[in-house]
Amino acid sequence: MKMVKVSINVPKASSESVIADLFLLGIRHLFVEVGRNSLLNKRSGFSDFFSYRSLISYPVEIISFFLDEKDEDAVLSYVAAKYDLRSPGKGSIFSQEIKIHKEHPSYQVAQEVHFKVKQSHSFFKQLVGISCIVQRGEGDKITRVSLNYGASVPATTYGEGSGARDKLGLLRITIPPEKELINLILSKHDINPVMELYIAGGNLDEPGRGIAYGYPLKQGIINTKISRSRTDQAASVEQMVSAIDSLKGGMEWRKSSLERGTTRRRDYLAQLCEMNLICEEGRGGQLTEAAMRSGAPGATICKLRYHKLDEELQMRRYAREVCKMIVPSAQVPAISKVLAETGCFESEARALLYTYTVDKAFTYRAKAIKKSRRRS
Repeated sequence: MKMVKVSINVPKASSESVIADLFLLGIRHLFVEVGRNSLLNKRSGFSDFFSYRSLISYPVEIISFFLDEKDEDAVLSYVAAKYDLRSPGKGSIFSQEIKIHKEHPSYQVAQEVHFKVKQSHSFFKQLVGISCIVQRGEGDKITRVSLNYGASVPATTYGEGSGARDKLGLLRITIPPEKELINLILSKHDINPVMELYIAGGNLDEPGRGIAYGYPLKQGIINTKISRSRTDQAASVEQMVSAIDSLKGGMEWRKSSLERGTTRRRDYLAQLCEMNLICEEGRGGQLTEAAMRSGAPGATICKLRYHKLDEELQMRRYAREVCKMIVPSAQVPAISKVLAETGCFESEARALLYTYTVDKAFTYRAKAIKKSRRRS
């Protein structure tokens, strides 16, 4: 079943208000992931030119839910206007096409929205997402790359790796399971230089360092407040950039020297998708092992809160996990079948499985050893 997934990134202080408004709109099933946004601490004065800017982080919550495409514009427009997401620093919102393969009956993925927007709102259309998964403690390097490039504000979440670390035993590399996931939304015209910066900054061409991958988005608004600084001007640089983005109807005008420069040729992985398996807390490891037996190379397991408005209009919260797996698209049916055979879509695990396309990915791959064939 094809659906639209909407993700809203707002400061933690605003999260409960956004959730309450979504319930009033008819969104009675949604997920919340805890994370942080970061920006550069830009000091005023001549000394800033020579200084190493520190990072400032603040807690955010990423709210996500599924919609029918016909309700997408109404919800995006309402939330963007209500919470002033066009102003830098207020948050971001975006949508993407997904395919729901199977779910436990307790999830109502097809939700009917009561509110219909009367006026049309313009959103950026040519957007992509880049996710980079690295070891815990390495995330700030990737975050700094994102902010220095000036694309938008990255969101960092946390997880635990499973699978891939076991396959590196022959290299005698100890890989901690704790992971950081850096998620960045930007113009599709910036994906190549940013991917290159991620690979170089995170040493992703070395074994066990992590993975970066890009995926298409439908539309949205991004947070462009990349630094905190004192200014005597009527508007900050971020506000002026955001205003020009709106006037131009996109971010293509923001060409950088990095984009115009020569990008190193990389051997990217293609024809992939990200499988997301949401399940009861504590069941992710077992289900990941089943997926790996069918060809999944590994997974990153993250914590979620599942918010549900019951028939008596009481809000319930449940602990959930989401297992994120980057797999070849051709293997999705086989992995889905094995997961169903484990009973993960029944009452104990209460799972929901959805996928979306991954355009390109990069991670370390051992060079194949070519063996010469002897001719008789």
